[in-house]
Amino acid sequence: MEIAPLYGFVMAHREALLPLQQQHVTGFEYSLILLSLGRSAWQQTYQYPETGLTFSALNLGSPEHLGMGFAVYPFIDFPLQARPKWTMTFRYGIGFGWVEKIFSAESNYRNAAIGSHLNGVMHFHLQLRQLLTERNELNFGIGITHFSNGSTAIPNLGINIPMARIGYKHYFGHPLAFQKEPIHEQRNFRRYSAYAGAAIKKIYPPLGKNYFAGVISFMRLQEMSAKSAWGIGADLFYDASIAPRFQREGQDSSGIAKNFREGIFGAIHFSLGKAGLMFNMGYYLHTSWKEDGNFYHRICVRYYLQKLFFCMNLKTHYARADFIEWGIGWRFGKKGK
Repeated sequence: MEIAPLYGFVMAHREALLPLQQQHVTGFEYSLILLSLGRSAWQQTYQYPETGLTFSALNLGSPEHLGMGFAVYPFIDFPLQARPKWTMTFRYGIGFGWVEKIFSAESNYRNAAIGSHLNGVMHFHLQLRQLLTERNELNFGIGITHFSNGSTAIPNLGINIPMARIGYKHYFGHPLAFQKEPIHEQRNFRRYSAYAGAAIKKIYPPLGKNYFAGVISFMRLQEMSAKSAWGIGADLFYDASIAPRFQREGQDSSGIAKNFREGIFGAIHFSLGKAGLMFNMGYYLHTSWKEDGNFYHRICVRYYLQKLFFCMNLKTHYARADFIEWGIGWRFGKKGK
């Protein structure tokens, strides 16, 4: 298990968030951690990463507008450098969070960051771990925690919290040996994939109606190693909120074609057994609504069942969430050996 006090601040990535910077953010994390022993090929490939579940409680630094924040998320610690007594790791976690005080037009209109109690949470941090004894470890880290509802409620500028942490870890049980013999297995890598996804989103003003959004996506991946692959792809988006935004600007909103966007993207994919993490950078070849810019981004989580897979993708325009895609897809093409 690991405990860690936290100290940071709410980043004002928009001027509207400056009123939320009343105090520094303080809090703590409690994590349950499972060591990987190399019994799966991906564990050996990534140099025996640790996995776990974190519970965190944060005073969000604005008692009047934000109150407390709570999060629970599974994570993976990827080793970057290792020595006999110290290790550098990168932690990636994704889960759910709860924010105590949210936007209210009557009583909390200065909270332009978040419009729902329940949110998605993403967490990243880089840490240096120092082994004190066989069972005790001290670690130091810097990172960021992000709360967002993926535009399922408005406002949704999101809460970004850069933080420093000092952690203490204790190992229980009996020492176990790492498995270092090579594992020969058939990698289920296929070059092509396609999926369809759907989402519900809101636009300003707050308390407005819900709009449907969807995507059909095709991608080609080229494996670089057992760990990673790079890819290129194409997207066709449908966003029913675009026509109403034209209407509010007093422009022509007729024709369903205005709601479509075509894009291309590049991707980097990391394989973790049946799971996959992917990051996309995309560009709209055509979009009638220019206020979002021409670039879009995705953070993707996939779960593979042979050829079938399920995915959850957070689509953003830079630091602003557009929507969360929930999708189902199919892999095809040549199978790796």
